[in-house]
Amino acid sequence: MLIRGFLSYFLTRGLTGIINFLAIALYTRALSTSDYGEYALIVATVGFINALLFQWIRLVILRFLPKYKKEGKEFLLLGTLFTTYLVILLGITLISIVVLLTEIAPVHLVLCIVLLIISQSIFETILELLRSLLYSRIYGILSVSKATISLLVALFLIKMGFGSFGIVIGLLLGSSLPIIALYVLLKKQERLYELKQLWNFNYSLLKELLSYGLPLTSTLLLSFIMNQSDRLLISWMIGKSEVGVYSVAYDLTQQTIIMLMMVVNLAAYPLCIRALENGGIESAQRQVRESAVALLLIAFPATVGIIALSNSISSSVLGRDFSAGVADIMPIVATSVLIQGMKSYYFDLSFQLGKKTVLQIWPVLFGSIVNIILNLVLIPLYKSEGAVLATLVSYIIAIVLSWKLGKKLFPLVFPFKEFIKIFVSSMVMMVSLSFWDSDNETFYGLVLKVCLGVGIYFVTIYIFDVWKIRNRIKSFLAQTREK
Repeated sequence: MLIRGFLSYFLTRGLTGIINFLAIALYTRALSTSDYGEYALIVATVGFINALLFQWIRLVILRFLPKYKKEGKEFLLLGTLFTTYLVILLGITLISIVVLLTEIAPVHLVLCIVLLIISQSIFETILELLRSLLYSRIYGILSVSKATISLLVALFLIKMGFGSFGIVIGLLLGSSLPIIALYVLLKKQERLYELKQLWNFNYSLLKELLSYGLPLTSTLLLSFIMNQSDRLLISWMIGKSEVGVYSVAYDLTQQTIIMLMMVVNLAAYPLCIRALENGGIESAQRQVRESAVALLLIAFPATVGIIALSNSISSSVLGRDFSAGVADIMPIVATSVLIQGMKSYYFDLSFQLGKKTVLQIWPVLFGSIVNIILNLVLIPLYKSEGAVLATLVSYIIAIVLSWKLGKKLFPLVFPFKEFIKIFVSSMVMMVSLSFWDSDNETFYGLVLKVCLGVGIYFVTIYIFDVWKIRNRIKSFLAQTREK
């Protein structure tokens, strides 16, 4: 079940990741470092507000919809969330009107940010609804459509001279048009929920949902501070150009490592919830352990590969103004992103499955404080390198604290034996690739090196039989022939 779900999400999220990867390459050639930095700051602002106001709704849907659907009360849950969303939306509208009347910010900037917040919140909520219901095919179509539309519109508008706002408008249309198309299709097929079904509001249920969702929202906001505040501090202390280089390093790395880990989590997390609801704690622990092996199996070699080929990646993918600065910080960024992903998609499951999400705040709070302090000290001294080091240290602190607190709530069994095999296999690949790294690489040369690395890694894990991969491949091929 996990492998089928992973392959389904991998095809769609993998294609989405390729498109986003291509977008970074094209944007760094079409924009200056200052323009890219401005775009990164706008996206950071939208991400902060989105996480603050709407992320808890998506988390509640993912966690509780299977339970309420099983009890025949899904419309009570969805209706309560829908009504709450409309109230929040009304608040955003009123605040936006005040900002426009007082002329605190330019009209076009306010409108872009507000519309992007609304479109992305709706898009991401619908994705989580589809994910919870295991509609992976529709999930994939929407994800790929958004990435494709966003890229094409952004490139056209950049050509027309819109600069960084061209990307923002591309994101806005990329989030809106697929949802409109889905609405028209479902309405034509008469598969939409009746509006009266979504007016089932229950105040007691809302309090219960908020008690679960708000601590997670607080955690996500603090995670946002750990991951995004350094961009704001760099802009304040150094300038937008440095933000552009720093943001590209993180965007490029997250489009690979976090994308791969997200694919595993998309397939695995609903299975963990179902295992807990239907089979109890031991069943959930087995499922989480299997998910952990899958995370390490795909994310660890990706991280090692980026470290080994950092010069080749930056010189072949990015524009000339970005490549040298990105190559210098990419190895540390990749390590930070791996730790971030393991914390979010593995260690934090203790708090979510143990239903003590409020305790999840403390590791991130402490890590955020350390991150801000180190940024204030290191950025003036080492610029982007200082910000990268500050983030790495803060994530190490956060993941250690998450492990310490989480094991008391919902103990997780870490797959040490499988991890050792994965580590050795990744090191074999890293040593092989390190001889081929170059700061004057072509894109085709990079693709060849990546394929070589994947081949070496696959042969090694097959020899070590990591995750019983031999039997899994035989079983998968046998099922494919039968179908």
